[in-house]
Amino acid sequence: MIHKKAAAALLTAFACIICSGCSDSSLIITDHSSNTSSVAESKPYKVESGLTKDDITLTVWESENGPDEWIKKAGQEFTKYYPNIHIEYVHVEITDAYTELTNEQSEVAKPDLFGSPCDMAGKLIENDLILPTKDSDQVSASVLDMASDALTCNGVMYGYPTSCETYALYYNKNLVAEKDIPSTWDELIPWCKTFNSTYTGKYGFIFHTESMYYISMLMSSFENRMMEGENYGLFSDEALRGLDLLYRMKDILPDVTDFTYDDYDNVFLSGNAALFVNGPWFAAKADKAGMNYGVIKLPSFDHNGDMTYSLAGVRTMFVYSKSEHPNEAAAFGKFLLTEAMQKLRLDITNALPAANIAIGDKLDGFVDQLQYSYIMPNTPEMARFWDFGAHLYSDLCNGADHETELKDFLSYIKTGEVADANADMANGDDPADAGGCAEQ
Repeated sequence: MIHKKAAAALLTAFACIICSGCSDSSLIITDHSSNTSSVAESKPYKVESGLTKDDITLTVWESENGPDEWIKKAGQEFTKYYPNIHIEYVHVEITDAYTELTNEQSEVAKPDLFGSPCDMAGKLIENDLILPTKDSDQVSASVLDMASDALTCNGVMYGYPTSCETYALYYNKNLVAEKDIPSTWDELIPWCKTFNSTYTGKYGFIFHTESMYYISMLMSSFENRMMEGENYGLFSDEALRGLDLLYRMKDILPDVTDFTYDDYDNVFLSGNAALFVNGPWFAAKADKAGMNYGVIKLPSFDHNGDMTYSLAGVRTMFVYSKSEHPNEAAAFGKFLLTEAMQKLRLDITNALPAANIAIGDKLDGFVDQLQYSYIMPNTPEMARFWDFGAHLYSDLCNGADHETELKDFLSYIKTGEVADANADMANGDDPADAGGCAEQ
């Protein structure tokens, strides 16, 4: 249990799964504190020697809605130290960076640095798209252990971690009091049915059903973890239980057939949903919309300690392998890890810092959830994990058999192709006993 006193919070217990060939699996203890006496004093920035004296421009890819503003302001500060080096922001969402880098027809200016989730590191390394971290010992010492470990493969660190992320449960205080929020998933569904019928056009609960980043939480009963072990956590009673839960949610969720990413967010932002699962970055949108909201940890699976585990990630700046200015790009990457720039990012985006700096109590709900989080692996197979998950909910709504869906998911992760519909299950077990799954 994490106890909060005044404006102090302890961020602990990231259970970390790291890719085969990368850092060993370990329990990562991370500490953020809002008690400034426990945080190292800010050190003056030391200008790096050996960088070019020519006038150059570094192109930086990042997402909109906060990270863009941060990069622009950080770039202005960086140029004060290096008047000949200018930072040009280009909008490329972190989820699209790999595609843009490998698309020969892309007309987007290639970056010197680009933002990406840590789980893409394996794919980026495999395709020789990123360079190792410069001064990795120094960088590793300046950030949280989990951030450093998440970016280490075969003993080599790649990139510059800019924030740590997971998700929790937002609630609209104008629609529901915290004490009335269902504490388990099984209680949530009937509660939402009552809410939806009581408030026409509104929904008790919504989340991004198009993303395994969020769907994975429903498969985490008994600490089941995605992409871990021989069957990647996908062939298990816990995974089947999660699919059953996801399928039952179609009765309480809006029709998301044609939803874009922003459409999900807008249901909550418009006041048409009481509960919404999202990350700390969403707080900036909610604040801008003037919402009266709170954040608490996710519902559990029962009242006996079967907690819901969320995926956690490390948002990272990578130096592009074909950058014409790799040393200067690395210098900017390291500059983003200074206390001043990490505080700036926190103020703008609400994302948890990658360094141990004061965070205050605004993010307490995420701090609570981080007790029950595990880091996304950075193996190349993660790309297929996301690909298949994008249509998982729609498959279920269209009548897909739950067992077959998981079998196909597992096959796709391993081979890039779905399994033969008549093939035996992956480990020979019969998971038909998993609650309700065999009946679908």
